[in-house]
Amino acid sequence: MSSAWVEIDLNAIAHNFEEIKRAVGHDKKIMPVIKADAYGHGLVPVARVLEEKGADFLAVSYVEEGIALRKAGIKIPIAILLGIIPEEIKALFTYQLTPIIYRLEIAKKLSQEAQKRRTQISVFVKVDTGMGRLGVFYKEAISFLKEVNHLPGLKIEGISSHLALAETDRRFTQKQFMRFKAILRAASQVGLTLKFNHIANSAGALMYETGLSVIRPGLTLYGVYPVRSLRQKINLRPAMCFKTRIIYVKWLPPHVGVSYGHTYVTTKKTRIAVIPIGYDQGLFRQLSNKGEVLVQGKRVPIIGTICMHLTMLDVTKLDKVDIGEEVVILGKQGNEEITADEIAFKAGTISYDVLCRFGRSNPRVYL
Repeated sequence: MSSAWVEIDLNAIAHNFEEIKRAVGHDKKIMPVIKADAYGHGLVPVARVLEEKGADFLAVSYVEEGIALRKAGIKIPIAILLGIIPEEIKALFTYQLTPIIYRLEIAKKLSQEAQKRRTQISVFVKVDTGMGRLGVFYKEAISFLKEVNHLPGLKIEGISSHLALAETDRRFTQKQFMRFKAILRAASQVGLTLKFNHIANSAGALMYETGLSVIRPGLTLYGVYPVRSLRQKINLRPAMCFKTRIIYVKWLPPHVGVSYGHTYVTTKKTRIAVIPIGYDQGLFRQLSNKGEVLVQGKRVPIIGTICMHLTMLDVTKLDKVDIGEEVVILGKQGNEEITADEIAFKAGTISYDVLCRFGRSNPRVYL
C-alpha cells in the first residue's frame, strides 16, 4: 500500500446519478461531466458506471479524454466541452466524438472533412449567455447558427452555455436562462431544429426549472452539494475518501517548535504523530496549523507547517496511538466526517480543487 491513497466508492457515484435523475425527473437526458479525470475519481471507471446507469451523453474537456473513453469501450455520445483545434479534427471522425464549436473557421474545416469522408458529424454550438468565457456572444448566436447550418456534413444537435452565478444570484441566472431560450425560439423561427440543449450545471439543474431536455451535472455526481440548501432536496453520498497511516509517534516537551519556521510551538507536553504525506500528495499547505484529520474516529489538529512529504498531528488527547494507524484526511471514520467543503473553506479554495488535487496526486483504490 502507498503512503497515501484515495478510495473511490463507485456505488456512491451510481447512487448519486440515480438521485439526480429522481430530482430532475426521468424525462430529462443527463450529460455527466467527467472532465479532469472525473474530478480526480478516474475517467474510465466512472464513465463505465455512468454508461451502465443510463447516462445519455458524457462530457469531457479534451479530445484526448474522449479518445481514452472510446478505447476503453464507451459507446454513448461524448461531447468535447472546450472545443477543438484543426489538428484534432480527424480524431473526431475516427473516434466519433461530438465537438462543441464557437469558431466559424473550425466549423468550415469540420464540414470539409465530413464531405471528404462522405459522412456527417454532430456538433453543439457554444453560446455565451453571461459567462464571458468561451462561446459566441448571445446577440450573435442566430447568425452564427445560420452559417453553421448551411455547411454540409454538420448536424447541429443543440446549443450549449454555462451558468456563471447559479449558486449565488438567482436574478442573473434567470437572465441567462431567458437569453438561452430566446435563442432557441429564434432558431425555431428560422427553421432550425435543436434537440439537445444544455446550460444547467449541478446547481442550475437542481435549483431552477430549466424547461430544457438536457442537464449537465458535475459536482453532485461525486457527492458534493453546490449549496447547503440542496441537502433537503437530494441525498448525495461522497465518493472519495483520502487516507494515510501514522509512521511515527513521540512526546515533545513544552516550548519546542514543530516543523519549518516553527509556526507552531508546544505550550505543554505534547504527543505528536507524523504522517507520510504533504503538499506533494495534494495536502494543501494552507491547512498548516488549521486543518484537522481523523484518527480513531476523532478530530485531531494539524500542527506546524505542512512539508512536502510529512505532516504533524497533535494526538495528545487520544489515549493510545500506534504506528500504522489509519488516518482519514477526507471522508468518514466512525461517526466523524471531514468533507471537501470543509477542507476547501480552510484552504481558501473550492471543493472541485480538493477532489481534483487529492485524486490526481495519489493512487486510487476502487470499492
